[in-house]
Amino acid sequence: MVLPLLLALGSWQWQRADHKRLWLQQLEQSPATTPDGALERLQHSDWVPVSFEIELLPSNVFLLDNRTWQGRVGYEVIVPIRVDEGALWLGSLGWIAAPAQREQLPGFELKRQWLPVEGVLSRPLVSVTLATTQIEAGWPRRIQSLDLEQIGQTLAVPVEPLVLHLKTAISDAIRPREQIYTGIAPERHVGYAVQWFGLALALSVWLIWIARREYRGEANER
Repeated sequence: MVLPLLLALGSWQWQRADHKRLWLQQLEQSPATTPDGALERLQHSDWVPVSFEIELLPSNVFLLDNRTWQGRVGYEVIVPIRVDEGALWLGSLGWIAAPAQREQLPGFELKRQWLPVEGVLSRPLVSVTLATTQIEAGWPRRIQSLDLEQIGQTLAVPVEPLVLHLKTAISDAIRPREQIYTGIAPERHVGYAVQWFGLALALSVWLIWIARREYRGEANER
């Protein structure tokens, strides 16, 4: 029972390494210069670098809770954005520090405007539906997860399941995303895979040794 488990864990880590390499290749591609081009590439990619104009709609700002940067607690600033005449997208403007008091929210100013930006387009990595109380009252509004259905209900307009992570600075108070976090490097996944496969090999050798010893014992008894 243990041997198949070790082999499965090794195979899973190896597949994760291949997936991470693919992610890194996608992030190094030349940016899509139109929303349609970005959406077309997103059909077969997890991450799509982009460079085009968007319209910020900062009358409704969401603060995604429990986001840290260099050990400091803060929020990820999420606002609706428009790229064409269709449904809205969500734009992640970056990280902002949290005030010392939990009941206080960070202060910043944003204005509605069209502007050229660079960033990375993706589907939300996590979209967990929690209780309806997760979205607080007032604006800016603190949220605990990117529940797109609930965000759409709050905005009373359709919202595409898309997040544009901006690398372009929008406000002095908000730190834009420098790079997309893809977790541990592919090399570490390979290292973990080698460890699991090594344990599987050691277990196989031990099982063969046990089986041979028992066979010899039975032969001697005869």
